[in-house]
Amino acid sequence: MKIKIVVVFIILATRINANVRFVRVVFNGNAATEATIIWDQVEGEFNGFYMDTVDPSANRFVNRYPLSSSNKMRGMKNMIVRINDLIPNTIYYFLIRDSKGLSKLYHFRTAPNRPDIPLSFIGGGDSRDNRPVRIKANKLVPKLQVNAVLFNGDFIGLDVEKQWLEWFIDWENTIAADGRITPMMVTRGNHELSNKVVYKLFDVPNRRLYYSTTFGGDLLHIVSLNSEILKIGRQKLFLRIALAKHKDYKWQIAQYHRPVRAHVKEKKEMETQYKNFVPLFEKYKNLPLCLENDSHTCKVTWPIVSSKAEGSSEGFIRDDKNGIVYAGEGCWGAPLRAADDQKPWTRDAGAVNQFNWIFVSQEKIELRTVLYENEAEIPSLNYRERFSVPVGMKLFGPNNGTLVEILPKK
Repeated sequence: MKIKIVVVFIILATRINANVRFVRVVFNGNAATEATIIWDQVEGEFNGFYMDTVDPSANRFVNRYPLSSSNKMRGMKNMIVRINDLIPNTIYYFLIRDSKGLSKLYHFRTAPNRPDIPLSFIGGGDSRDNRPVRIKANKLVPKLQVNAVLFNGDFIGLDVEKQWLEWFIDWENTIAADGRITPMMVTRGNHELSNKVVYKLFDVPNRRLYYSTTFGGDLLHIVSLNSEILKIGRQKLFLRIALAKHKDYKWQIAQYHRPVRAHVKEKKEMETQYKNFVPLFEKYKNLPLCLENDSHTCKVTWPIVSSKAEGSSEGFIRDDKNGIVYAGEGCWGAPLRAADDQKPWTRDAGAVNQFNWIFVSQEKIELRTVLYENEAEIPSLNYRERFSVPVGMKLFGPNNGTLVEILPKK
C-alpha cells in the first residue's frame, strides 16, 4: 500500500513539470475516428504521448503513441501526434511526457459516428487585435460543450511571432478547468500571410488549406476552403469532387474566410467565389449553409440563390425553398465595422461582437448568433444540456428573431 501511495504521489508531482503549452486538438478528417493533437514544446525533450479512455497513468502508460511530425513556426516548436483508430463518441484522456516530467491531464471527445445523434458547433473568426474582447469569446467556448469550433481565419492582425504567441495564450481560455479541450477546424484569412503558417500551426492535411471533415457517419460533411488562393484549378476541382462524394449525406456546410457578398461597403465583392464556388454549392440540395468572415460585422441572410432575374440584387435573389443561408462576417475581437451594405435578401445585420452557434440534426439545422461579451454571466452547460440556451445568454436578431431554422430541401 505504501509503495502504491508513493507511486501515485510521484505521478501527480511530476505532471506539473513538463514544459509544454498551447495544447490543441484538430479534426482534419473523420471526426469520429481521427484526431490530431499539437502542442508547443517549450523546453526539454519529448519522451512520450499517452492516451486512453481512462487516465493513462492509472493504466500504467500502456497506450503510447509516436510523434508523427514536428516543426518550428512563429516562435513555437510544434509537436504533432496524429491518431486514426479512435472510438466514436468517446472521451479520450492524454498526457505528454518530456525530459522535465508529465503534463497536466487533458481530454477531448470524438464525434459520434451515427446520424441520429445531434451535433453542435461554434463558427466564427477574426480574433485579430482586441485581446480583452476575444478572451471573452474564448471563455464561452468550453461552457457550450460543442463538438468543435470552426475558426475561419484572421487569427492575428500582424502575422508575427509576438501576436501568434499572444493568440495561443488567449486560446488557452477555451480549455475547461478539468482539462477538456474543444477540437478545432480552421481556414486561412487574409491576415495570415501564407498557407505555410496555418499548415504548420494546425497540421491542416492539405498544404493549400482546402480539405473535408465528416461528422456523425453520413450526417454532416464540412468542406473548408481557402479564399486567399485561386478559386479555379485545383481548389475548384477539389470542391467539385468533395461535394459530389458527399451528395448523399444529410447535410453539407461550407466554411471559408472572405464573404461572397460582404455587408461592409469598403470590402470588395468576391466575384471569383461567386463564379467558381457558388454554382457548386447550389448544385447540391444538401448544402444549405455557408459560414463566412472577414468584414468585422454580423450578418445572416435569408435563403438565397444566384440570379440575374428581375428582383435580384448583386447576383442573388431570395428563395426560401432552394436557397442557401450565408452567415457570419466576424467578429471574434477584430475592430468592428458598420454593416452599411445590406441587401434586399439580408435577414439581419449589425456591428456586434458575435459568433454563430449551430445545432445539426437529421431534422434540421439551427443557427443562433451569440453576443458573447457578457460571458461572465453565462453558466456552463453540462454535456446533456448542450442543446439548451443558457440563462443570461444574449442572442442577435433584432428584426427577424434569434433562431434561424434550416429544413431539408425537397
